[in-house]
Amino acid sequence: MERDPWFEPAHAATPGGDGGDAVASEGGDGPGFGGWSAPHAAVGGGIGHDLPPEPAQGATRHDDAQNLALATSDAEVDALNAGFYGAIQYPWPPFYFERLGDPRFWADMLDQDVGRRERPVLPPAGARVWVAGCGTNQAVITALMFPGAQVLGTDLSDGSLRVAERNARQLGVQNLELRGESILQGGYAEEFDYVVCTGVVHHTATPGRTLACLAAALRPAGVMQLMVYNRYHRTFSTAFQKALRLLSGKQGYDYEAQLDLARRFVHHYDGPGEMPAWLAEYADAPDAQLADVLIQPVEHSYTVESLDRMAGQAGLELLAPVPNAEDAAGDTLHWELEMGDPGLQRAYDALPDPERWQVTNLLGLEASPMLWFYLQRRDSPCPRRSTRALCEAFLDGRFVPARTTRRVHTRGPDGEYRATPDQEVPFPVLRGRGDPRRVLEALDPREPMRATLQRLGIPVDSLPAVNRLRVLLASSAFPYLRAI
Repeated sequence: MERDPWFEPAHAATPGGDGGDAVASEGGDGPGFGGWSAPHAAVGGGIGHDLPPEPAQGATRHDDAQNLALATSDAEVDALNAGFYGAIQYPWPPFYFERLGDPRFWADMLDQDVGRRERPVLPPAGARVWVAGCGTNQAVITALMFPGAQVLGTDLSDGSLRVAERNARQLGVQNLELRGESILQGGYAEEFDYVVCTGVVHHTATPGRTLACLAAALRPAGVMQLMVYNRYHRTFSTAFQKALRLLSGKQGYDYEAQLDLARRFVHHYDGPGEMPAWLAEYADAPDAQLADVLIQPVEHSYTVESLDRMAGQAGLELLAPVPNAEDAAGDTLHWELEMGDPGLQRAYDALPDPERWQVTNLLGLEASPMLWFYLQRRDSPCPRRSTRALCEAFLDGRFVPARTTRRVHTRGPDGEYRATPDQEVPFPVLRGRGDPRRVLEALDPREPMRATLQRLGIPVDSLPAVNRLRVLLASSAFPYLRAI
């Protein structure tokens, strides 16, 4: 895929992602931050409330392409994950958090990502967000980004929740509640406008049941942000995890023993093939990073096709890819391919979105984007907008430069986060060159984007080219334009 050397994401953390640095808005309402609590009683009702039965023990444990030997039951894998993430407390502390001056900035960018200007995903009043499997900082980041919403963060790891609680207090976050519970324990029914779950479902014993619980929590017009592992990104990690399991004995899971074996491999293994060079990349990695990649207890992975099928079984549909800093950094940001042949391009462009994305997944293999998508309920009152429809709305829309300010809270030597003096600066700051910069410099809010592009001689009849500009100018990862 073509590299974007002239354009960088506006910030280091994708909304709802596992990135280390947060950009968010100042303020907040709701009952305030009050620490974290034990699981609440389950409630019934809502889409997906009648969960699929848990598979019989061992029914899926022998999938040769995935690390499922320990996927014995929901309860046992929850206990494994609680211990694992209690040990590594992932992600590690960010260097800084950020707040934006405009409290609706990221909510508006979310609407642009999914084409929901007429009915915002997060209404100005009464919005609720669930960050499921929030780790040490994701719920804090989300609460900072959406100060007008009440945010719930849940996780199995007491240690991760303590870190999140400490950071939230230091930052003065007032719209966050933390709870110690698994996704299957929640029992939430049509309670949230936005559910964020990234890097979690694929570590559960029964991902389909887990996703059904997340779907049940969505309000009818709600949106979910979901990331699961791309099968073609996990070839080395899955193979290594399975080899390590055999070497360490097939019974149970011992974190310290697994970590010691992994370290030995990283520093000493010199066998055939590409595995030694891949392992050597982690020679200086902290324990948390090494453990997250090399010694996960349970790990599923997916293609677009299998993810779309699992989503359908949970009553959900894929809306749009989530533009994110990780894909941008890895030069794998764009799902729409330039095929190089008119006949191939016509056949490719004619496919429905999920099938076209599956072709991108299959042809790109390890160079295809992350499986990071927005989803909604199939019975949503908001009709799904295809990529082509999003691009047409972009071409027909009028835009102004997105402008606000940001304040940085830097981590000191004592681990405390403090606002950096005199660091309220303009945001976003454009970096790079090429067509996106030309568009910004020529922007005229009085004319639709189509007219601006035609005036610049930029083609408007190529789906990949137009979608590329849409993502690089008016998305949550590249928030340079705001629709008016």
